[in-house]
Amino acid sequence: MDLRFSSENRQPSKLSRKRLTQDQVRLLETSFNANQKLQVDRKLELARRLGLPPRQIAVWYQNRRAREKIHTIELDYKTIRQELDNVLAENRKLEQEVGMLKHELKKSQQMLLASNPSATLLPSVSTSGDNDLTSSSSPLNITCNWEDTGLLPMDELYSCLIRPQGQPENHSMNDLSIV
Repeated sequence: MDLRFSSENRQPSKLSRKRLTQDQVRLLETSFNANQKLQVDRKLELARRLGLPPRQIAVWYQNRRAREKIHTIELDYKTIRQELDNVLAENRKLEQEVGMLKHELKKSQQMLLASNPSATLLPSVSTSGDNDLTSSSSPLNITCNWEDTGLLPMDELYSCLIRPQGQPENHSMNDLSIV
């Protein structure tokens, strides 16, 4: 709201401010959509056509740019928020999957211990030192060495039971060799 101070008593007095008509707003919007920056000659032309002071045209453009910027920021926020929600949902899904796999691995450990009581051994996973085309951490290069420690870590047991294609091997308890 425009406020001016009268010189007599320093009290704010309202300037007579008229609302723009729909036709005026429509013409300003059309002009704004064509060019968001207002040139001096365009401002004077719009002021003449609309019967408004050039300063009011300039302020309308400034306010319209501010509204446009706020609208863009709100859209960006909604997009980022949606992406964050998707990432968080995927993270929860992956955490559940990790929990399920850990549970399955623990059950496999218990089955291994139950079927072969002497297999209370800790596998030590090492990678081969070959520098070939395969990754040194790929299942092709992993060897399992069993040491007598009384525990079977899940990650190491799991890596020993997975084939290179990512599929579990069908081993019986007698197929596991202790080195």
